[in-house]
Amino acid sequence: MGKAGLTHAAKWVLITGVMALTGACTTPGSGPSDLAPNPPASPPTEEGCAANAYQHFVGQRIGEIHIESLPAPLRIYATTDMITMDYRMERMNIVTTPEGVVVEVKCG
Repeated sequence: MGKAGLTHAAKWVLITGVMALTGACTTPGSGPSDLAPNPPASPPTEEGCAANAYQHFVGQRIGEIHIESLPAPLRIYATTDMITMDYRMERMNIVTTPEGVVVEVKCG
């Protein structure tokens, strides 16, 4: 790694992992479960994933969303992250700003 430190993508992976572990250690009434629940997961449609059901995430911080209840496959990335260009119609993508605000929810 050298003196340059972690890349933005590596930081995101590290932060996401820490968030997942932290969430597993909370007690009722002390974490994201206090937030309004996500709507029930919609199954993929003939057009692709269930992104239309989650457009209300736009403008929210990614940390406020209960990720574990979202349908799989799911990919979360910032607009500045490098991602693969494979297109998977059944995969829901949540795109955030580098600061973690959701700017787009789409299939692909």
